Amino acid sequence: MFDHVLFSWRLTSSCLVVVGGIEGQGDRVRIKSIVAAVVFATVPAITIAQSAAPQFVPIRLRSGTNQIPNIAGDGRSGSITLDWRENGNAWGYDIFTVRVGGSVATVDGLDRFTDQPHVGEDMIRAVRFAKGRYGGRATTFAFVADRKIVDSVPDPAATVIQIYALVRNEDGVGTPYEFRKVRAFNTRRRYCNADVALTREGGLPPRVGQDGPNTIDGC
Repeated sequence: MFDHVLFSWRLTSSCLVVVGGIEGQGDRVRIKSIVAAVVFATVPAITIAQSAAPQFVPIRLRSGTNQIPNIAGDGRSGSITLDWRENGNAWGYDIFTVRVGGSVATVDGLDRFTDQPHVGEDMIRAVRFAKGRYGGRATTFAFVADRKIVDSVPDPAATVIQIYALVRNEDGVGTPYEFRKVRAFNTRRRYCNADVALTREGGLPPRVGQDGPNTIDGC
């Protein structure tokens, strides 16, 4: 039951709490909210509550600021701002900045997500957002697919998908909200387009206006 599940752990004075997991099922990814409390005693008591959540609901973004109600599941509104960084060549990229209230949410210590579309049909890194459930509440997820280019960008490449959940930072240090990585996995096949990888193995529908061949691997 727990294959391909990544948990976040929080240690308290009396128990170890396991919060939130994601389980892959074929070409679809479902979120499972799993809470387990292990009480440290002579005979440990274990309580596990589990419930399946609906599929992810994609967030469609337009250039500029996109308002997102209840963005982190605690009632606060937020936004995802989409900007374009022009390079004058094939190496421009999109910048995604997520805010909860007036504060920027970080990811891996950075203030933003970036993609790497190259010429579009051979996208190297794709970033998508969706609503779903994590740790018992609705929140925003970020999906990032990275193709590991070896020689030529258009060639089929090994791809890694990472999934992040937007959560409140309970450490008291750093930004109030952050994207926590809840799963990372290698795709089953090589892809010519990272966006296609998110559709085939990330559980997301095709992006509107998706570039490249309509094939199973984008090649």
